Amino acid sequence: MTSRTFTAAAVIAALALAVTACASQEPASPPAPNLTDWAADNVPVPEEGGFSMANVAASGGAHASDSTPDVEAGWYAVTVACEPTDSETALKDRSAKIVFSGESGTYGGGDCSASPITTTMYFGIPDEPAPETFSVKVLTDGQEVYWGLSASPTSSPE
Repeated sequence: MTSRTFTAAAVIAALALAVTACASQEPASPPAPNLTDWAADNVPVPEEGGFSMANVAASGGAHASDSTPDVEAGWYAVTVACEPTDSETALKDRSAKIVFSGESGTYGGGDCSASPITTTMYFGIPDEPAPETFSVKVLTDGQEVYWGLSASPTSSPE
């Protein structure tokens, strides 16, 4: 009988210690988002006739780029976003830029520290409806960033 009482008391004490140890640990921080999750949260889904792209620009001065063919000439509502892949830090290098261009030349770009931002832009050459390849280049020095762009057809600004 004594051994059963001792065993039960030992089990209860071990269980109490385990519960106390688990309760006293700091909660685990949520995992860093992956590119797919980040893009879903920061880059709107383009409307019909639009396009989007997202990727990671590596640290160390490497440039990231992507392109999409057959973009019809016209006005687009363009949203761009950039954010460090390490969500605990802010952009260290405020010179990180996102630039977009096509066969017609450079359309513009934005500063990653001011993202997300939406603007209206005309892609292509007026009166020349030929589609072109739309390209994005992300210029970053110093840290890895997520970047994304969404473009939806729209009417010309007033």
